[in-house]
Amino acid sequence: MNVELSTDFKDKYRKLMGERADKFFAAIETDSRNSFRINPLKPNYKNVNVDLSEPIPYSDVGYYGDIDGNSIDHQAGYLYSQEPSAMYVAEVLDPQKTDKVLDLCAAPGSKSTYIATKMDSQGLLVTNEINNKRARILSSNIERMGITNAVVTNNSPKDFEKKFEGYFDRILVDAPCSGEGMFRKDPESVKYWSLDYVEQCANRQRHILDSAFNLLKPGGTLVYSTCTFSPEENEENIDHFLSQHEEMSLSEIKKYPGMEDGKPEWGNDNQELTKALRMFPDEFEGEGHFMCKMTKSGAAAKNREKNVSTGIGKEEVKLLDKFAKANLIDLAENNWFKVSDFLYQAASLDNRFKSLHVLRNGLKLGEFKKNRFEPDIAWILAIEPTKLKAIYKLNDDQFETYMHGESIILTDKPEFDNKWIGLSYQDKLFSWGRYSNNQIKNVYPKGLRR
Repeated sequence: MNVELSTDFKDKYRKLMGERADKFFAAIETDSRNSFRINPLKPNYKNVNVDLSEPIPYSDVGYYGDIDGNSIDHQAGYLYSQEPSAMYVAEVLDPQKTDKVLDLCAAPGSKSTYIATKMDSQGLLVTNEINNKRARILSSNIERMGITNAVVTNNSPKDFEKKFEGYFDRILVDAPCSGEGMFRKDPESVKYWSLDYVEQCANRQRHILDSAFNLLKPGGTLVYSTCTFSPEENEENIDHFLSQHEEMSLSEIKKYPGMEDGKPEWGNDNQELTKALRMFPDEFEGEGHFMCKMTKSGAAAKNREKNVSTGIGKEEVKLLDKFAKANLIDLAENNWFKVSDFLYQAASLDNRFKSLHVLRNGLKLGEFKKNRFEPDIAWILAIEPTKLKAIYKLNDDQFETYMHGESIILTDKPEFDNKWIGLSYQDKLFSWGRYSNNQIKNVYPKGLRR
């Protein structure tokens, strides 16, 4: 590993860390440890072709090790690569199944997808990213993991304040930061670091935290995290935030071996900052991270929701019913919501979301076309296998053929009464297939083929 730390960086942390600094710098020069999560939203979710012998102690679903992004385990949403430190953020947030949760700076989705699994796809998860390109990556990861309770938005934090004041039970601000904690995973990022850049990040984070305060219910929980070491972006920002918002107080976070207290001496000597948590790579097996948990005092006002119209007409209901009778065991009506010609099982029908740029509201079921309804891949990645009338299990050669974008010619001549069937490989559903004349026509999205 070749991480060329700048003189400014080394001088700064020698002053802050004293004799420990050289050990700290040496740790940044070492190789990082990879890790991943399994996805409990999937059936038989431990049926994966990876080594599960090294569990991460603070996560029921996290393991040390490497995964293959081209494997069926990854393609079907059974695995998500996430570094060890970052996994603890969702555990600290501790979302409940009935909560309204906001992940305010969410791309590419590692923490949002973890939060959703802890919620068992219940309640409401609003997962937001201000950058449009990154928001679309976030949306695709939400889809791959089979998450049904998420609204994916592409907005600034300020946009939320117009309609969602005091709305959320829990908010995560995983703030955009100077990224010092990720230097050894991304050595190129060292080139963009400067003392001025740290100050710019700290200033932006303060504005995001102020928005989060306004969006949080009284009695709610706010978790702030960064993947940087700088006091300006961590203890100093939290001390400033607490001084501006007397309703907020820090809560204790359970610390596992290698995790350290926040440093009051780096935050105006505020002794409450010992309740925060730091991870340094010379003591903890993971990347650099800071996190703290805060609670807002007061009683929450009653939240009155006004639902939007679903936008579905009688003819579209008939087309959907026709599809369901032919291809599914049953289909319960559940928050159906139409956007253009696309049908969703909405995570929320709350009228307030009309004020935001929504990329995905819940589960995308499919598209209404002329005289028919065609299902979307998002549905197959979230559906229970028992809901399908037919599933065809591909062998190794058939799977490779299908992933290349080709149709499957069936030599075993199965008898399917329905047109749309689920395709599985190694007992994992990953795509629809359109059956016709003894072949399964390829409907796998072109962007996912290889």
